[in-house]
Amino acid sequence: MQMMQKRRGSVHRQGRGLIAILILGTLTVALPPPISATDSSQEKETVHARHCYRYGDDETFNKARETAISIALKQAIRSHRVFIESSTRVKNFQLEDDIIATTSVAMLKNMTVEKEERKPQEVCVTVTASLNTNSAEELIRQRLAAKEVALEAKAAVVPAQQDFGLKVWTNKPTNSFVENERLIIYVKSDRDAYLKLDYFQANETVAHLVPNKYRGQGHITGGKTYTFGDDTSPEQLIIQEPYGDEVIKAIASVTPFDLSNEPVEGIGNSRDYITSKLRGIRLVAAESSVSLKTESAAVSEQAQAAKKSAPPGP
Repeated sequence: MQMMQKRRGSVHRQGRGLIAILILGTLTVALPPPISATDSSQEKETVHARHCYRYGDDETFNKARETAISIALKQAIRSHRVFIESSTRVKNFQLEDDIIATTSVAMLKNMTVEKEERKPQEVCVTVTASLNTNSAEELIRQRLAAKEVALEAKAAVVPAQQDFGLKVWTNKPTNSFVENERLIIYVKSDRDAYLKLDYFQANETVAHLVPNKYRGQGHITGGKTYTFGDDTSPEQLIIQEPYGDEVIKAIASVTPFDLSNEPVEGIGNSRDYITSKLRGIRLVAAESSVSLKTESAAVSEQAQAAKKSAPPGP
């Protein structure tokens, strides 16, 4: 996620794959860049697979051929050692389709159809491609870490019986966001309270929207909806890489939060924050969270194309 702070500074993430810089007031925090998927020094291996696809009268041969190639490439990824080594955890976290789709779009290069066989209502293809194995390993690690952080962030920090209602939601009912889309966050409490609003991102960082060193306490009025990220807000939240599972968590207290223990920076490490700060919060009366799913434009476009080309169901 890229957060740009109007008038008071900005968070610039150039594609979120270069360097993240947070400027709030006079403070600057730089995060190290992740491994680039295009780094030529990375280890590359050739993957190959064969797939036969049967198609109906409502499909053209060219569409069937594209489908056969796509399935063959995904099978090649699924059977590669990098994926097999992490397959149990990937499946347990229900990340298999997401990781395979992302890998096939971003990390397979030099795809070649080595052999093609055309039969009545069936096409068989044998394909090869180069896989950046280091990038694939990093992608799996990143998606697993994002899922783990998301689960930890959503864990309750207040009793099951809350003192009053608190709701957090976004500008998309599905809570699924694509690269370069704007994220807008809404918060509403049933009664007057002090608000703590954190955004846990897929790169294992957390953005402290309220409170932070420069904003201080965030006091909200019961029954009123508060917006973060729209045109009138100092925050501008634009989806950028890396992608995966993310969480927005709101916590409300009837008394002010103790800011002496709050992170000085407006952004920090998610795991450290959950362990040392979030779990140690006191005087909390209500909480609410929303899970987000973010993905690249390329993966989203491929998924949409696959849906359009799929034959109608029975």
